[in-house]
Amino acid sequence: MEKLISVATMRDSDAAEIASGTESKTLMYRAGLGLFRSCDWHGNIDIVAGSGNNAGDGYVLALLLHRHSIPCRIVCTSEKFSPDGAYFFQHCQAEGIPIVTEADFQQSDIIVDCLLGTGFHGELRPAMRNLVEQINASPAYVLSVDINSGMNGDSGEGVCVRSDCIVSIGTLKYGHILGLLAGKIGLLRNYDIGIPCRGAFLPLFSEDTAVCDFSPPDSFADLMDAAGVPAGSPAHRLQLAAEMKKACIRFGKITDTGSYQTL
Repeated sequence: MEKLISVATMRDSDAAEIASGTESKTLMYRAGLGLFRSCDWHGNIDIVAGSGNNAGDGYVLALLLHRHSIPCRIVCTSEKFSPDGAYFFQHCQAEGIPIVTEADFQQSDIIVDCLLGTGFHGELRPAMRNLVEQINASPAYVLSVDINSGMNGDSGEGVCVRSDCIVSIGTLKYGHILGLLAGKIGLLRNYDIGIPCRGAFLPLFSEDTAVCDFSPPDSFADLMDAAGVPAGSPAHRLQLAAEMKKACIRFGKITDTGSYQTL
């Protein structure tokens, strides 16, 4: 059964899996492998990285592309790194992957958006908003890591990157379906990377029921009405919205196959 969860539940599930003994770098590698398998890589590839674990997923992708002789470059927008992100970034440096701090995205064929993750909420700072607007103005194919940068992972709201594809990591979040319905996302891929859901969830494409903690945003009713989603409880309408967009949603599973090793 596929599930839809809150950002908080995903965070708790991730922490519990790491506490149970799965190395966090292993989970990051699996996320990067999901990214690698999600696109027909070609042309000028820019991996636009922020400071968190989303950036780390992008660094793993850069390593995998490089090891498969597919040229790419990292556009590093921050001097800060998460611990695991720093680990993989250092190996990108060691393997000679091009790293720049600015880029003209008008020349990009594929942009990988790994600036901000599902933990982001609020308003974009001016510099980040400018970067998001540059990505949106580019003719490139845009792939976002876990969430469109700037989008609220629970509500789908916010000024954000508009992606041709999102690669969601672990379990789909409420904001993914709302963002898909709002036209901010073209294709939604979710990869199970071995993090069991530990908390409330909303079942998708199933008659099963479960306790869910979905709290609809203020824009929810208008969005549902505009999309022609039948009336009902917010949770039921969200399930119906997912059914309507089912053709745009893909699911997969990632294990530790490939060239990963403790470097």
